Amino acid sequence: MKMKRFLSILLALLLSLSILSGCAKQEAPPVVDDDASQTQVKDTTQVDAQEPLDPAAVILEHTTTYLNNIPENSNMIPAKEAMERIEENPDALFIVDMRAKEDYDKGHLPGAVNIPFAQMGKNLDRLPTNKQIIMYCYSGQNSGLGVSTVKLLGFNVISFQGGMNFGWNTLELGEDTLETTENALPDAKTPDLSEEEQIVWDAVAKFFDEGKTYMEAAADVSEILEENPDAVFVVDLRSGEDFAKGHIEGATNIAFKEVGKNLDKIPKNRPVYLACYSGQTAAQIMTMLRLNGYNASIITRGMAGWAGAELPVVE
Repeated sequence: MKMKRFLSILLALLLSLSILSGCAKQEAPPVVDDDASQTQVKDTTQVDAQEPLDPAAVILEHTTTYLNNIPENSNMIPAKEAMERIEENPDALFIVDMRAKEDYDKGHLPGAVNIPFAQMGKNLDRLPTNKQIIMYCYSGQNSGLGVSTVKLLGFNVISFQGGMNFGWNTLELGEDTLETTENALPDAKTPDLSEEEQIVWDAVAKFFDEGKTYMEAAADVSEILEENPDAVFVVDLRSGEDFAKGHIEGATNIAFKEVGKNLDKIPKNRPVYLACYSGQTAAQIMTMLRLNGYNASIITRGMAGWAGAELPVVE
């Protein structure tokens, strides 16, 4: 009887030990740190959000900002005022002559360096960030192209209105006010650019490297319009008042400072010809359109060139 009781107690003990051993082998459930879990989710979301920049979107944003913030002087300075600034404080200015070297050598504004239009893209890193830059060319159109694109890069730049032919010559200062000695370009400095800034820089450099000013003589544009007026799109950038007094037949009036708000009215599926008063403001608009994929060109000398060619206008 005692033996049976002893065996029963022994079996009970063995069973208890077996149960305890099984429980000891089970791992405790992991402790979930809610804060850490949320942090991990947030980090993953941040990584996914860092998508590559779309160059076209970047260019559109920068050019639209430019078009919507054109200053009262339209990025141009009268020849007389430019000469006064040069005389008063030449060290505060950086003058860029965009004409061909042979014309630069014949006579240029005091202190001016020579960077022809097609070479501008390769010399952007020589432009100073701590000075007012004044650009000039023959008539103001090339410098209009230069000012708009270089201004996109953040430089403090303005155009010499009318260039040498229609700006400086009107001052009748005489050849003795010009220099014939070449002024050396400053050393190049590699710019510290963000990814977005690099996209704009590369686009501007490419535009200059193509070496094309995209200017069409008024007579040639008139001939195109006579042959097939629906094949092209003409934009008159002058004020509505001047447009009403006389404009190219079929032209659409979008005032210079309103282009940024009306890009959707300008087609990309056919050539666009831009006309302003003298071609200088049209040059600024043309570069902005070109950078965004428009097939845009300037009517040389604008409506002044149209009138000079004795071409018809309508009211």
